[in-house]
Amino acid sequence: MVFLSIAFTAAIAAATPFKRRAPSGVPSFVLDYAPVVYLFSGEQYKPADIGAQLANTQPEVNAAPIANAPNPLTLDNLNALNGLGGANVYLTSTSDVTTNPAWLKGVTPDASGKTGGANSSVIVVNDHGNGNVDAFYLYFYAFDFGGIYFGVNVGNHVGDWEHTMPVVYSANGTHANYAIQGTHDHTIPNVNLPFGPLEDHTDAGALWDPSLAAYYYSFDVGSQTFTPYDSTTPTNYLYFNGHWGDAQYPTNDKRQHCVLGISQLCKYTGGPTGPLDKQLNRTAVCPDNGNECIVRPILTPK
Repeated sequence: MVFLSIAFTAAIAAATPFKRRAPSGVPSFVLDYAPVVYLFSGEQYKPADIGAQLANTQPEVNAAPIANAPNPLTLDNLNALNGLGGANVYLTSTSDVTTNPAWLKGVTPDASGKTGGANSSVIVVNDHGNGNVDAFYLYFYAFDFGGIYFGVNVGNHVGDWEHTMPVVYSANGTHANYAIQGTHDHTIPNVNLPFGPLEDHTDAGALWDPSLAAYYYSFDVGSQTFTPYDSTTPTNYLYFNGHWGDAQYPTNDKRQHCVLGISQLCKYTGGPTGPLDKQLNRTAVCPDNGNECIVRPILTPK
């Protein structure tokens, strides 16, 4: 679940006393204004290593494993699945997610805000060539806990790509990003109320600085290609057209429950697509994808 909240604030300088480093060629402002994220204090599902997702899943189409898929599957060969099902491929958990296996829980950031040993972020720079440069900060979690709706858990899914800038509060489980702490009801799209039946909760829990354990790329719109800023960074996984998690479980799966039989209110939904599908060539703050997008001038519910 993605909510884009923008909070331009000088507080970022005070929140990041540690030294940020990036490969040579990354514009300095990309680091200077890179986001810091406050995880919810009770968060179970922390940021996760992108590559580890492949070690704990198998590619499937229509709930059947792909027989001739690369083995092992890595960030360097993930794009090979585009010829074996493409957008219909789901990276499906090899363990029952209802048992809450340890790999879903990710890595707790250390005192500096770094997810040690886990590359949990992707930073993409798109230079439009006209003086405008877009920087995208994408975060990865192994699992999204959808939340509670009238006492029923809905919207869980394996794999979770989020994006925002620059100082945000990540909601408990859903990892929706907000500019302020507190309770956020999102029952009605684009209406952020202080309470309601479908709430997210944020506070100043563990501080996470995604820039400290990230892969850095420039993006060329014309060729739709990513170029890493250093030679050791994997790239091919960014071209994967499939989904970074299980397909939505059918209603006859004992793990599944859908409120009133509504697909959007099922306990488990399908996994997300990756960074290439995140509207990386924008002419404005809001993407041109047909969905309503509101740039809010204030940070209180309205």
